[in-house]
Amino acid sequence: MAAVTHEQMNAANRAGTGVVNAAKEMAGKVGDEVKGAASSVTQAASDAASYMGKRAEGAVSAIGDTIKSGENYLEEKGFEGVVTDLTGLVRRNPIPSVLIAMGMGFLVARAIRG
Repeated sequence: MAAVTHEQMNAANRAGTGVVNAAKEMAGKVGDEVKGAASSVTQAASDAASYMGKRAEGAVSAIGDTIKSGENYLEEKGFEGVVTDLTGLVRRNPIPSVLIAMGMGFLVARAIRG
């Protein structure tokens, strides 16, 4: 078995150090990529939450406007005016009116039966 020279030991040491440094550098790059990806996902989630919040706010506002409109309609027409308008609607659209009435009857019956 041949003896290892000082020069061979230094070369092996330099090679080992190079491998360790390359591994550290690669680990640093992977860490940076993971941090970047996590940041992107966090930003996307934040954007999605903001978008959904705005959509929900718009929906609530639309519902409020519809309720207010119905309230104004009822104040202007009164109960008899609403009945008159509904009667006219049923006369202009008899088949859809009957189908809607049947559907509502079915739902009420199911609710009563439990």
